[in-house]
Amino acid sequence: MTEPTAEKTLSRRTLVKGAAWAAPAIALAVAAPAASASTVDVGPFTLRGNCGTLGLIGPGFLLQAGTAPLPVGTTVLISGSGVANIGVFSVSGGTATVSVLSGTSRQITLTSEVPAGATIAFRTTLSISVAFQLNGVATLPSGYVGTGAKTAANVSSTLILCSAN
Repeated sequence: MTEPTAEKTLSRRTLVKGAAWAAPAIALAVAAPAASASTVDVGPFTLRGNCGTLGLIGPGFLLQAGTAPLPVGTTVLISGSGVANIGVFSVSGGTATVSVLSGTSRQITLTSEVPAGATIAFRTTLSISVAFQLNGVATLPSGYVGTGAKTAANVSSTLILCSAN
């Protein structure tokens, strides 16, 4: 004697109920990455080249915070040409580490934030009586943007004249 086999079928109602319960979980999973990817806008911060003052203050760069503080981890990569060594960089107006990447490149990393509107200076021991070119590029850490920022600058010396932007 054979037993009757029961056919299992899903009704539309069961299918719709299951989908209704799954939809919020799927929506939550899709929305979560967008919320965690938010960024902080520090505003229009500025990197400027500076010639310094012959015999008193060396050439270098000024990094000024915009409408919000510049965060720890902000970097300024400086590369030079025209000389074998771009000198020793000092930091004033804040705290940062200076890493020597090569004779002609340095990476400066903020170790404390620069308050809104404040300026931190990075100056080299090079004299503007030497011909050289220094280029600087500022980069914010992940999770930060600087709307309207000026992130690149340079200093150029021709033995007689120095220009910076």
